[in-house]
Amino acid sequence: MLMDSNKSFSASGVHVVVVAATNRVDSIDPALRRSGRFDAEIEVTTPNEDERFHILNLYTKKLPLEPNVDLRAIAASCNGYVGADLEALCREAFMSAFRQSSKSNQVDGSWNITMDDWRHARSVVGPSITRGVVVEVPKVSWEDIGGLKDIKKKLQQSVEWPLRHSEAFARLGVSPICGILLHGPPGCSKTTLVKAAAHAAQASFFSLSGAELYSMYVGEGEALLRNTFRRAQLAAPSIIFFDEADVVAAKRGGSSSGSSVVGERLLSTLLTEMDGLEQIKGILVLAATNRPQAIDAALMRPGRFDLVLYVPPPDFEARYEILRVHTRGMKLDADVDLRRVAESTDLFTGAELEGLCREAGIVALREDISATVVCDRHFQAVLQSLTPALTWDVIESYSSFTKKK
Repeated sequence: MLMDSNKSFSASGVHVVVVAATNRVDSIDPALRRSGRFDAEIEVTTPNEDERFHILNLYTKKLPLEPNVDLRAIAASCNGYVGADLEALCREAFMSAFRQSSKSNQVDGSWNITMDDWRHARSVVGPSITRGVVVEVPKVSWEDIGGLKDIKKKLQQSVEWPLRHSEAFARLGVSPICGILLHGPPGCSKTTLVKAAAHAAQASFFSLSGAELYSMYVGEGEALLRNTFRRAQLAAPSIIFFDEADVVAAKRGGSSSGSSVVGERLLSTLLTEMDGLEQIKGILVLAATNRPQAIDAALMRPGRFDLVLYVPPPDFEARYEILRVHTRGMKLDADVDLRRVAESTDLFTGAELEGLCREAGIVALREDISATVVCDRHFQAVLQSLTPALTWDVIESYSSFTKKK
């Protein structure tokens, strides 16, 4: 009624313009979103890297910055931040520098904000649009993962390149892939590989599991799925990661139980959202599973999971590298030969090798709580009690699936 009364004002020569703002446009009654009422709709999107740089320049005009502070690098690391988030980031960086100066009694204004203060602020202040569903990615680098050189290279080309060099793909007219599925035996670093790729690409990281999506309330899982894709779009470049993808994307038609019905609804929503990625830039879906044969065939076609990567158990050289990674912080005796240990761990997964190193340290402490080094006998004692969970038959089943693809 109030909006319609505007017509009488216009007829009498009085011009009244109604401006409204909302962050939940879908909740607005459609009767208001027609011509004659709200004639125009303007979407205010999250700022891109250049816009974030200009906003940071504005907020830091009067702040004492160290000469080596790189606002361009800070802007690049703040995917999904809106203006208010960047203002809070500047405030937290200032407070961090002020607290450090107070500890060192530099309260006379001779202190400056350093890159360490910005890194601290970045760890405290996150993008508000991702609260509730974003998972903070651990500082996992490619060097933290032993072996798997070919898989790492393919992930770098398929994840890092499209997200960090999107303008190069656009220049050549090359469409980046939409999804990647990693499959292989449990404990072979599939999830760790995804986290390392997300960290290297400096992308916003959203992680979902089957337990989160299966809800006691009808439609809640599908709503969470749609909301995650929407937030990922706002925080682009983004990676959406589905752990235990066989739970979310199980084959249809298996049974008529309640969980099966929920699974089919989730799968239909996932298919719809992934099909929409062709029109959206900067979003990549990654998934990991131990049961690739349980994934619905509709997801395995180009345009959805374009790339299917088999993550095998580590070979000898990979086992040696994994042992080196997990013993970097340990003090080893001169008699420890990691190559000999690697030869004795055929069929061991990366997770089992990590456990081997940890248990060797515990055995050394059990023997002598004041021990200063871990010796070869400690590794050998643990090896005698361990049996790998994998068998050659299991590995062959994964290899045969890969050959079919």
